Amino acid sequence: MKDDDGIADSANPVAEVVEDDNREAARGRYGWLSLVVAAIFGLFFAYDVWAAIGNMIALPDFYDAEGFGAENVPWWLLWIGVLIPIAAFGIAFVIGRRRNVGIKALVFLVGLAVAAGLGIGILGLEDVLRPEVVTVVR
Repeated sequence: MKDDDGIADSANPVAEVVEDDNREAARGRYGWLSLVVAAIFGLFFAYDVWAAIGNMIALPDFYDAEGFGAENVPWWLLWIGVLIPIAAFGIAFVIGRRRNVGIKALVFLVGLAVAAGLGIGILGLEDVLRPEVVTVVR
């Protein structure tokens, strides 16, 4: 008989999964548990990207409705808003490479908080820049 009949046949399958993930982390790889954590956080980062793309679509109409003109939309700022969550996820993925699953989850959480904070900051910066657009247009 084999000593290792698989994770499902072990006395503590959860400990086996975590131990397997720790072995993969020591080799610089993501185990399947870490990939699940990364995918779950990836959905939250994708929501941030989706919201930023929504801002890119809605802001020109808002500028037209307010009389600023769509040509005065700060596109550079909107593109930064799209790129921040993508970059934050990538950086968190690389930083968490050799960490255990709990630390990886914490790194992704910090990355998500940074991306959300910078996204709100970009919305605030657009609000601050809008009076400049008004004085240039009028």
